[in-house]
Amino acid sequence: MEEFIGFTKALWHNQPNTVIGVGLAILVLFGIYIKLLDIYK
Repeated sequence: MEEFIGFTKALWHNQPNTVIGVGLAILVLFGIYIKLLDIYK
């Protein structure tokens, strides 16, 4: 777990835009997934 935190921090300092982009992509996909679940209930 420590390695992951260190890796995340290194990534954050080197490429904050990539981290933000990935976070947004996950949120969007999650939102679509919830909507689809709602439709096919």
